[in-house]
Amino acid sequence: MLAFSKAFNETFGLLATFGGIGVVANVLIVYIIIQVRGEHQKNEEYRAERQRRSGS
Repeated sequence: MLAFSKAFNETFGLLATFGGIGVVANVLIVYIIIQVRGEHQKNEEYRAERQRRSGS
């Protein structure tokens, strides 16, 4: 019974560790994507404003 408990604890610990790393990595990736999309939108607005001012 002790061997099962130790094996379970180690397996669960590894799953929690690498699962947590995966969650953090995915959150960072989503954050980066949101930031890039926002910056792209701001660039488009800036270009449109410059074109409107220059009369092109």
